[in-house]
Amino acid sequence: MTERRRRRTPEQAREEILDAATELIAQDGPDGVGLRRVAEAVGVSHGLVTHYFGTYAALVRAVLARENERQRERIRERMRASQGVPYADDMTRVLFEAVADERYVRLFAWSSLHAEDVSAPSQALAELVDALEAGIRLVLPDPARPDRARIEAVVLLALSAAYGYALGRQSWLAGLGHDPADPAHDASFRAALSSALATYLAGETPPP
Repeated sequence: MTERRRRRTPEQAREEILDAATELIAQDGPDGVGLRRVAEAVGVSHGLVTHYFGTYAALVRAVLARENERQRERIRERMRASQGVPYADDMTRVLFEAVADERYVRLFAWSSLHAEDVSAPSQALAELVDALEAGIRLVLPDPARPDRARIEAVVLLALSAAYGYALGRQSWLAGLGHDPADPAHDASFRAALSSALATYLAGETPPP
């Protein structure tokens, strides 16, 4: 006997679809899901998911938009909790936590590759930089504050490093004779990247 579908408000249905899509994408990556699997996970029709989101790419972008807001809130919370001390290390740690999340990085990359509107992922990235810049204003006076270009460069460097590490860590660590399941390697990489980015963000010149 088929289970009777329960009634949902439009807001509940939309949130449950996003929750299911987020979980499935975390498990199998954006390429391994699709609208039909999301509909089955929620217990709604394929047509209802299409009604709310249109295409699968649009659904993934909606998941990414919600994740971006969560990342921005994490940044705000971290800045409030730390009060900006130590400034550079804390900012790069927040940034790395955002971009070192393999699920988030894959989601961001997939959305960039499948964007119907090429400005959509760029807008999400600009909003992340906005959140970082706003946090910096809270803790650092004007003369010592890095400019927008330096903050953007740090974000791009962090994204590039974290994306590459997320995609290649399994084979790279194994190739170097390490156990990819050992979390110590992730911590070591994060510390090294954080130190390098903190140096640049603080305006220090690296040694030749």
